[in-house]
Amino acid sequence: MHRSHPMGGHAIDTFANPDFNIFHDAGTLIVICAKPSSPFVEADCWLAAENLMLAACAIGLGSCVIGSSVAALNLPEVKAELGIPAEFNAVAPLIVGVLSGETAATSRKEPLILSWKK
Repeated sequence: MHRSHPMGGHAIDTFANPDFNIFHDAGTLIVICAKPSSPFVEADCWLAAENLMLAACAIGLGSCVIGSSVAALNLPEVKAELGIPAEFNAVAPLIVGVLSGETAATSRKEPLILSWKK
């Protein structure tokens, strides 16, 4: 069955599976939030997330950004359940926990390098 959705049919099927855990059973979920106040507030949140991930790695923990959870984390009922004030937005959700094994390397696309000549 074809599903028209911006995330694609595979993602819809994955999220609909009752056994799917978007946070991969991680021990900790950190949701970095911001009150929209400047053009750079979201960039600051992502920089904070990167620093947290580097610190986790330094002490032997695994971490992963779970960007696909942002829309759900910003639903009013979810924000209320998590104690996120209504005027704040969830920006950078990440999980942190003890690694359960090795993660296989994934293939990478070749970088697109743009350059300008004067």
